Amino acid sequence: MKSLAIALAFATTALTFASLPARAADPHQHGHDASATTLKLNNGKKWGTDEALRRGMTAIRQAVHGAPAPLHKGTAKPEAYAEVGKRVEAEVGRIVKECKLPPDADAQLHLVVADLAAGADALKGAKDGKSGRAGLIKVDGALTAYGKHFDHPGWK
Repeated sequence: MKSLAIALAFATTALTFASLPARAADPHQHGHDASATTLKLNNGKKWGTDEALRRGMTAIRQAVHGAPAPLHKGTAKPEAYAEVGKRVEAEVGRIVKECKLPPDADAQLHLVVADLAAGADALKGAKDGKSGRAGLIKVDGALTAYGKHFDHPGWK
């Protein structure tokens, strides 16, 4: 439920609803362009990152890429997927809490975080290996997008 709330909060920032009171009360808002719905580069360059973001994204990558083979094959039990989902959710929470990016980079990060949160929810709600694997794929897609759009030395 917590990651759903985070995903909804970030999805909302990607839309133009400036009149909504919840958005105005969101302490994570930095006055960035809320109309961005597609990841883009910063004038042809990757967006900058800070230590907290790099640490959190590295931990998420390790949780997903280091998951046992049955999770990647779609043959693990739902509990195993839920455990990875909880780890992703915890790191997303830390990233959101410690965010120190400039407004334009922050707006782009919100798009990645929304996909991470959606993937974490799918992992935690997995009913079988197929749905759990779909959650891993969602998180992995967000990790790939992050690497293409954010400057994180050593990211692969």
